[in-house]
Amino acid sequence: MRAFLRSGALLPKDVFVASRSQAKLDAILVDSPGIHVVNSAKLAAECSMIFVCVGAADLAAVFREIDQELSSEQLLIITNSTVPLKALEERVPCGTVKLIPSIAQEVDAGIALLMYGSRVDREDRILLEELLSHISRPIVIPESMARPVIGLTSGGPALIAYVLQMMADEAVRNNPDISPELARKLVEETATATMKLIAEANMPLDKIIRRVAVPGGMTEFSIEILSRYIPQAWQTLFQETAEREKKARESLAL
Repeated sequence: MRAFLRSGALLPKDVFVASRSQAKLDAILVDSPGIHVVNSAKLAAECSMIFVCVGAADLAAVFREIDQELSSEQLLIITNSTVPLKALEERVPCGTVKLIPSIAQEVDAGIALLMYGSRVDREDRILLEELLSHISRPIVIPESMARPVIGLTSGGPALIAYVLQMMADEAVRNNPDISPELARKLVEETATATMKLIAEANMPLDKIIRRVAVPGGMTEFSIEILSRYIPQAWQTLFQETAEREKKARESLAL
């Protein structure tokens, strides 16, 4: 919501917000004067496009609060990946969408993943994608692709940041003369520069590796070391997160 307002995609007078947290509502009013702070039922009654941004365990309670106000004319968008679209369509009369945003939307960047239910028409798709294009690059995927793709996009910033943080921390442990602050700064600046190579020099990842890891050099040797461990780590990550989400889906009740 803050990203939409900041970008000018929405005006405060057109936004209704509900939350169980009064502290969050108070902060929102300070940041965005003019929005309508209401309860969930009032929000559902007033809005044609409804974003439900809660965990899977809380969805059933939210639906009970808004059930009486929902209609087939509305678009219901959830930001939770666990709930299957089929189960969502069976639960509500609206057109249904799964939206998986990214922290990168705080700087109007990154991918916003969209998965559409069967009742969403072309006009609503255009409307939603145009709205999201103010703060992201919206990409539509089938639900079958969701788990690994979410790992690459929504989870990606945290995964990449963790790898970079560990890279800096291990350099410090290997040589105590390097301060943690210097190591993190070096890694952050190098990561930023690498992203500029991709974005501005149109240099793909494999070309960056080839250009830096020259034959016989220490970087090539470093890549060989990483190749013993990194592929297996990513394989385990994608397999086990998929299994965990499958179990969560099986236990979900709307």
